[in-house]
Amino acid sequence: MKNQEVYTIKKVQEDEYLQVIDFMMSIRSEVFPMLSKDQLPPDLLHFRSFYLQRKNAIVYAAYSQSGQVLGTIGVCPYDDRFSQLQTFYRDWSTAEIVKCYVDPQARRLGIGTKLFQEALQFCHDVGYQKLYLHTHLFLPGALSFWKTKDFTERWVEDDPDWQTVHLDMEL
Repeated sequence: MKNQEVYTIKKVQEDEYLQVIDFMMSIRSEVFPMLSKDQLPPDLLHFRSFYLQRKNAIVYAAYSQSGQVLGTIGVCPYDDRFSQLQTFYRDWSTAEIVKCYVDPQARRLGIGTKLFQEALQFCHDVGYQKLYLHTHLFLPGALSFWKTKDFTERWVEDDPDWQTVHLDMEL
């Protein structure tokens, strides 16, 4: 991909979600080779009801001029699935940032930042008060990327395989 290539960021629409799922699963296979490549995670399996039909959830995608997906980011209500964090995120006002993926050929071009800016504006518009996300230390540049966006480390799991770091920020 050329540095000058123009891309557009927009909310994923009904007729685009299968292409977006394919992109997400491709990147997921790259960054998480230990996960099944054949089984969709629940949010992707139920993409329409999870992201497209709820007022408090959304997925944005960056598209090249030719229509290729270059990056994605999702926002959904935090679902309280990490028991160690239950005292931090007790109510509906916390959103989770998910599936922030950028095509390897399009990384370091500002796409991730632009996607996050769209997601952040959505969170403000919907009325979320806090953002949560987790990343992994084995993903090059991920932790530093989120820290430059004003996220603060809340908890680092003591797990040598996943190396999960939980972060949040106040809106």
